[in-house]
Amino acid sequence: MRKRNAFTLVELLVVIAIIGMLLALTLPAVMGSRESANATMCANNMRQLGLGIAMFANDHGGEFPRTFHVGADKSWVFTVAPYMENVDNVRICPNDKDGEIRIVNKGTSYVLNSLICYDTAGAILNRDWLRATSLTIVSMEGAETRDPTSLNYEHAHPEDWFGANKTIGWLTLLQQIQPDRHYSSGGGLRNTGLAHYLYADGHVEKIQAVAIKGFHDDGVNFALPQ
Repeated sequence: MRKRNAFTLVELLVVIAIIGMLLALTLPAVMGSRESANATMCANNMRQLGLGIAMFANDHGGEFPRTFHVGADKSWVFTVAPYMENVDNVRICPNDKDGEIRIVNKGTSYVLNSLICYDTAGAILNRDWLRATSLTIVSMEGAETRDPTSLNYEHAHPEDWFGANKTIGWLTLLQQIQPDRHYSSGGGLRNTGLAHYLYADGHVEKIQAVAIKGFHDDGVNFALPQ
């Protein structure tokens, strides 16, 4: 009789265990690569947005685009679009879980800083009036909790983040921007991970969520135009 060549049950279980261990070792690397790619794409989107805003300002005497407060059709979502070849995906971060819904509703993963686009205390609405474009934040990553079906949340109000009650101010900030959209380990304080910030000179910076929390706790309005 010929001997049969086959796996025993024990050998099969050993192979399955080895495959499981290999998957456990490689999965974090795969997930890390995906997150890195998403973060890079997000930063590139913001750079393109920065170019669009710069060209808009060049055509409008240095004025920054406005928000829906001056009329829905005057929102930067529409006025800057021609400078980005009307590509809606530029306004969407790949890590935004409601990105597809926002595209359908002309929404955005990114929000303008109201202190450069809305007539309020401390605002500077013209790029040419800034003393330091490299220190002035124009756009930030919007909070995921914003209504993805509404255009009303295409900007943030940093002037509302600071006051006598720091807890309320921090919660208000978290309702408007997402300081931990990338590389976050989770947690209610959102002081892990990081997000991207677009400046008036066109460059994009990564800022750790814990740094944003530190600025807020110290009463430093990092979004104040310079």
